[in-house]
Amino acid sequence: MERQTYTDKIIERLSFLKAKVELSNPLNLTDVNIYSENFYRDFLNLLYGYKLQNINIIEQNAAAIDLGDEEKKIAFQVTSTSDLSKTKKTVNAFIKKELYKKYANLVILNITTKANHRDNYVGDQAFYQLNTKEDIWDISSLIKDINDLSLERIKEIYAFLANEIKFTSDHILAKEIQTFVSLIGYLSDESQPSAGNGFLEAPDPEGKIYKRFADHSDFLTEEYQNLYTEYGQVLIDVMQQSDIGQPRIRRLGLHLKSDSDQILTSCNGDAKKGLEALVEKYKTILSSNGVEYDESAIKFFLVDQLIRCNVFPNKEKKHG
Repeated sequence: MERQTYTDKIIERLSFLKAKVELSNPLNLTDVNIYSENFYRDFLNLLYGYKLQNINIIEQNAAAIDLGDEEKKIAFQVTSTSDLSKTKKTVNAFIKKELYKKYANLVILNITTKANHRDNYVGDQAFYQLNTKEDIWDISSLIKDINDLSLERIKEIYAFLANEIKFTSDHILAKEIQTFVSLIGYLSDESQPSAGNGFLEAPDPEGKIYKRFADHSDFLTEEYQNLYTEYGQVLIDVMQQSDIGQPRIRRLGLHLKSDSDQILTSCNGDAKKGLEALVEKYKTILSSNGVEYDESAIKFFLVDQLIRCNVFPNKEKKHG
């Protein structure tokens, strides 16, 4: 499906930028944050038709806001900090500088992951209040709006992102994201060959690892622990940003159960050999689709799905 292909590519690049910011912040590499301001200025202008300007260029170290469109009366703060104290500081500065007289709406755009604040509103009711549920955005918010666009607009946005966010062979992280996005896309596709064949199984990771595959429990848990440090948060981010919905998640699980059951049967129930064979299968599939994959990312994805009981299911089989 062309629409899904372009959407996945958009998610891939936005997720890469998000991860790059997260990795840079602990090292105090502020250049990427400065780049993000200008990047999101142009991206938001393209996506929503704004005429945002970088206020920090006009007024260096401007408090409260980074981007502003006086015509549409909307302002943005671009940040990688999600705590409530930062939100309150931003809104208080917005009020103190009386920016609400120039901008009717303030949006805090978190370029990593927004937090769900317990306070529904922040600010002073007499002057300005920010709705923390509607006016704090992150990449997920943008992707939801992109999903509602026409295919031509989605292609236009992808072209912009492909020009702005380029992957090179040095970007190992890009391979991880591309691997996860491609696996999710393949396994949740309605036209996937194993569609309609699934297994009924209540999740029981402890029983799966330590009872059914007791002979390989040390191997499986060690594989998961070793790979989680490098790939765990990346996979969580991709799953969250993909916003694939419950029907696609269910298809992913059913297809993976069917594929992995056939592999395990051919390996005479040996989980270690079965996992290795399953990794080889998906390496071949991704390679044939032109994906520059990360083999360890494939393995982590499969072990993670095994723990979720979507790999090597029990034998109560349901044909649909």
